[in-house]
Amino acid sequence: MSDFQDELRTAGYENVVIIAVGQTNISQFNSNFCNNSDLPLVMDQYPFLPIREQFSPNGLHKQVVILDYDGALLGTYTLNSGLNWSAKSYITDVIAEYYEQAVLLGDINGDELINIQDIILSINVILANEYNESADLNTDGIVNILDVVQLVNIILGNGQ
Repeated sequence: MSDFQDELRTAGYENVVIIAVGQTNISQFNSNFCNNSDLPLVMDQYPFLPIREQFSPNGLHKQVVILDYDGALLGTYTLNSGLNWSAKSYITDVIAEYYEQAVLLGDINGDELINIQDIILSINVILANEYNESADLNTDGIVNILDVVQLVNIILGNGQ
């Protein structure tokens, strides 16, 4: 696995798709980015180059295209010399800015554990008449006793 993939995964970005535009990037990315890896990479192959037509209508090649979950363009980077530090930095910055971090429902304090502390914090959210996405276990838009009951069931191993 490439070092760059390890860096992305260590930062918590496991569901990243990077699109390489142009034939040159196929060989560079296969050796630099996707070698012995399961991280997805979409290649725009010659002669049709449909991705280039969509994201680079002026015919630029050697581009990396970064999209969000809905397919909206977040950024592009022209790779003239392979996957270098500058490219990695740019890609990581774009991903960090737009990447939707997965919320662990029930983990109110963000310590990646669901325990009694989260129950106490959830009750405090209710008493303060506030909203916390992590405390809204049934995703009904409000935090109430139903969410606390569900949180207790998760801790006791009785489901989610």
